[in-house]
Amino acid sequence: MNTPRSIRPLHVLAILLALVVPGCHYYAAVAEEHHYAIEINGTLCGYSTLNSSMKEIDDRQVEVIDQEIFVMLSALGMEFNTEIRMAHHVDPASGRVIYQESEIKQGPVEVRTSVRVEGDTAHFSSTLSPEDKTVELPPDVILENPLYLTHLKKDFVDGDATEKTYPVFDIREGEVHRMQYTKAGTERLDLAGGSFDAVYLDQMDLDTGVKVRLWIDTATGQAVKIHVMNREIYLADASVTRKIDAANLDPSIVSKVDVSIADFQAITYMKVRAKIEPTGLWVDPESLNVPGQRFTGTVEENLVEGVFEIEHRRYDGSNPPPFPPDFSGVEALEPYLERGDLIESDDPVLRKKAHEITAGATDSWDAARRIAEWVAENIDYAIPGGGTARGAYDIRAGECGAHSNLVAAFCRSLGIPARVVWGCMYIPNFGGAFGQHGWNEVYMGEAGWVPLDATVYEADYVDSGHIRIGVHESLATALNPIELEVLDYRVASASDTPDAALQDEYAPYLGGYTGPRGRAVELRVQDGSLVVDIPGQIALPLNDPDEDGSWECKITNRVFVDFERDDSNEVVEMRIHELVRMNRTSDPEEIDEDVPAELVPYLGSYLLAQVNAEFTVRYVDGSLAVDDPLEKATVRLQAPDERGGWLDEYGKNTIHFDTDDDGKVISLTIDAVAKFRKS
Repeated sequence: MNTPRSIRPLHVLAILLALVVPGCHYYAAVAEEHHYAIEINGTLCGYSTLNSSMKEIDDRQVEVIDQEIFVMLSALGMEFNTEIRMAHHVDPASGRVIYQESEIKQGPVEVRTSVRVEGDTAHFSSTLSPEDKTVELPPDVILENPLYLTHLKKDFVDGDATEKTYPVFDIREGEVHRMQYTKAGTERLDLAGGSFDAVYLDQMDLDTGVKVRLWIDTATGQAVKIHVMNREIYLADASVTRKIDAANLDPSIVSKVDVSIADFQAITYMKVRAKIEPTGLWVDPESLNVPGQRFTGTVEENLVEGVFEIEHRRYDGSNPPPFPPDFSGVEALEPYLERGDLIESDDPVLRKKAHEITAGATDSWDAARRIAEWVAENIDYAIPGGGTARGAYDIRAGECGAHSNLVAAFCRSLGIPARVVWGCMYIPNFGGAFGQHGWNEVYMGEAGWVPLDATVYEADYVDSGHIRIGVHESLATALNPIELEVLDYRVASASDTPDAALQDEYAPYLGGYTGPRGRAVELRVQDGSLVVDIPGQIALPLNDPDEDGSWECKITNRVFVDFERDDSNEVVEMRIHELVRMNRTSDPEEIDEDVPAELVPYLGSYLLAQVNAEFTVRYVDGSLAVDDPLEKATVRLQAPDERGGWLDEYGKNTIHFDTDDDGKVISLTIDAVAKFRKS
């Protein structure tokens, strides 16, 4: 936390949900163990282990395939692990999967699902939904089995099929998808100490657009290799579990364009040539032409190639619906007023908070803006974060999807139609890039659907760096950028003063600075702002200083800069402050009698959601101290200053404790400081 983190408006899902390959009717008479390696962007980062054995369950012999998946990941500087456990029960008599259950953990997010098959009916349950779902199954339906694909062997190896479509039950979505297979060729593979003659097939999910290349052993029908998007999964041995390292997801969710625009919130027009292959919904040229966005080009099998021109106009708030609104009976709006798996708009806690946020709102637009502003100010950015609306609210953190889910839940709970849309947006990371992203649209009557983006503090508009792909519909959503190029853009200048004149005004601050571990940064003028350029990371535009001499970052209120001058009034040092909030999760189990009463309210555990780590504030030898699980150290705090800040024992970072209206401590905020000497 020594340097300001990037703005990360990216929609990172539990990306390994699609790793399990659709299987078929097979059972084993003897116990088996199989290991698969998982590579992402060329890095061996995970493994899948499968154990198959016969067991008696409910007075019935079934084959049980237990599967464990573990993957180490990082995205834009945040590291997190994904763990998936699955159990597949197969009826030995029919070879039919009769039960599946899964548990997925990614940071603080946990999702559990189960499917129980009775005849031609599947009973699906998920912790994302309060109600179970009953799904009628086609007689030839396939439930996912991760090992032997005997239906594909029968049709494409033993038979002469070159293309065939099967109905497959998707355990992630709880619905039947149409899965198309096309025979692409044959290949001999050397894997896990053995050689396999394989047929490889191209698999296409006709409902979500997800494409997979799959290799199956011609002798057994076992899946020996899989390629899906940026992932390679292949047969390995047990040693794979000891060889993994974290894979960087950035190349999969970010496309660099090498055009630096620090104040991206001020982009008023952008023209972008793009080649992307989104999944999660099917698009066509017509669906990509929406208010504020024009697309010229082609879409073939969801491969988008062409030019986007984006010019989002700000809604002026004219003729908004009253508050609360009444859209009952408007069939087209019903889906955007109902609870969703990730949008718990019927949750009593969220409903109560939504009413509190919007108390006194003059109309629906005023209410929606208040909601977006509250989410922007109170929900920190974290990957993977809270996931659902309630999850983000509880831990006060989440990625862009979680921010958008919460805005939608708040709005829907009040009768304001709201939806989550997705695509990508320009970000000032890596010298300029486009990152996968999600934001909101709220329905404002005569004005139609109005976009806003709480994740990046655009509570009543979206900048024209947003490229919209569609409404979020599926857990298979992914941008899959291939290439993007900025052809033209315009930025609304932050100042009426030309940059040349600002060079003189800001001259004392401009130039190079050197910080921790020799890191170099530069202060420059761009588009009417003083900009802190951290090479390879991000460019931060600054507002002019307040009365305390703090220059707040325009794109996040969690970062600000101040300067130190020498005796001759020359700028000699810049300090970059990042405010890192941790929400209080629990009180101490016991409190010693020697703890002063005035310190008791601060004791307890606090969650750093970005890395899913709990810090503990304790009383140690006469003062407060913080147990840091990341550094595996206890850091003592000095007595608070006149502003209530507790400086750490090293004189580096300061902690402020935050209270609610009743004076109860609800969180702590670390003012983490990085110092840079002027060159």
